[in-house]
Amino acid sequence: IMEIKNILKLGEKGYSDIIRGSQNRRFEDKSLIDQYISLENFLKKNRYDFDQFRNKSNQISKICSKIFYGPDQKEKENLTLTKRKIGIVGKKINKISIKKISIKNLIGNLIHNSCLLKDTETKTRVEGKEIPSNLKKSSFFFNHSNLLQMIKAVDYKRGSSISGHRGYFLKGPGVILNVSLIRYGLDFLSKKRFISLQPPFFMDSDLLKNCSQLEDFKEQLYSLGEGKEKYMIATSEQPISAFHSNEKLTKKNLPLRYSGFSTCFRKEGGNLGKDLAGIFRVHQFEKIEQFILSDPEKMKSWNLFEELLKNTQEFYSSLNIPYICIDIPSGSINNSPSRKVDLLGWFPSTNSYKELVSCSNCTDFQSEKMDTRLFPIPKNQDRKFVHMLNSTLCATTRVICCILENNQTPLGIKIPEIIRSYVGVSFFPFLKTSKHQSV
Repeated sequence: IMEIKNILKLGEKGYSDIIRGSQNRRFEDKSLIDQYISLENFLKKNRYDFDQFRNKSNQISKICSKIFYGPDQKEKENLTLTKRKIGIVGKKINKISIKKISIKNLIGNLIHNSCLLKDTETKTRVEGKEIPSNLKKSSFFFNHSNLLQMIKAVDYKRGSSISGHRGYFLKGPGVILNVSLIRYGLDFLSKKRFISLQPPFFMDSDLLKNCSQLEDFKEQLYSLGEGKEKYMIATSEQPISAFHSNEKLTKKNLPLRYSGFSTCFRKEGGNLGKDLAGIFRVHQFEKIEQFILSDPEKMKSWNLFEELLKNTQEFYSSLNIPYICIDIPSGSINNSPSRKVDLLGWFPSTNSYKELVSCSNCTDFQSEKMDTRLFPIPKNQDRKFVHMLNSTLCATTRVICCILENNQTPLGIKIPEIIRSYVGVSFFPFLKTSKHQSV
């Protein structure tokens, strides 16, 4: 995949229709391409004028310096006028450049040919699944919100009184399950040659803009305060995408596999009214993230995309969580990914699947902005940027909810065998009767 700014060039090497086609697949505004090209042409013209005025100014200055008695009034006026024009054109170039960047930031990555070309997530395609023949369905199942209280793993009341809506305290079994999933997730990925990273919990806004969309700043990201240029991270993907910013990576060192562990902070502004009960959708949670930097050539990143999906499927199979994988339609994919697949876990209390994982190949969309290049540059080729891929492995609060619902018994919660050595017990008994007997 070529750099978007190269694709948008006019002339013999221009492929602007490729981007128009991708925007069409995204069901987004194709006119952005024409706006960008118009601004690029306008910018070229003004840069040409700027260079002409600057050359003229230099010539006049040289002439004036050679005149023994000093420049006459006409030369002085000519020099002043030329410098004024340089200032005017310079300001115009700055404004056009800012507008061009803002337009470019609205143009999404090239949609991959294998994507489901639909406009909404109501139309999806199942990519993989693991559903046991004896799948639990709701007849008398407690939901995760009640189950957490029944094993005394959470305190909603004190949490919300201290931090507000969606606030919570994990306690006892809740803390143990949370820490156990974190450690199991990190161990799981370390066996697959992933290097563990624990990133900073806040980022400089300029870097964050390179890996986030503008609406994220309003709906998802917490600012550190008025006038501050730093934001709390919503996922470790964000700081890890900047881990190699302004660096050149050699082919022999690729791929680089990282497992990111961090607390994540999200406003959930676009999800008002969704999943209000329990800890499934909260403002603060821990997450293990997979992140890979790949050689952009020979479809290598797409092979690694399949590797990420395989890792998540293996992880949830090991926890005995029934799941399906769905191909996110092109109209519902955010700007960075070229393709996106979600893994949804089974929740028997509602007879439904809910999102646990998002897996994306962002190709060179993020790396171009981060200036993470491939080195050396092949002969007779433009510079190339590495491909960046990311996938959730485990958002702990969501996985806890799913484990509880799928492992409930009349007396308590059976712990999945794979994490018993981390948890230290095989069973959490019910210590409290739920007010709601069945959901």
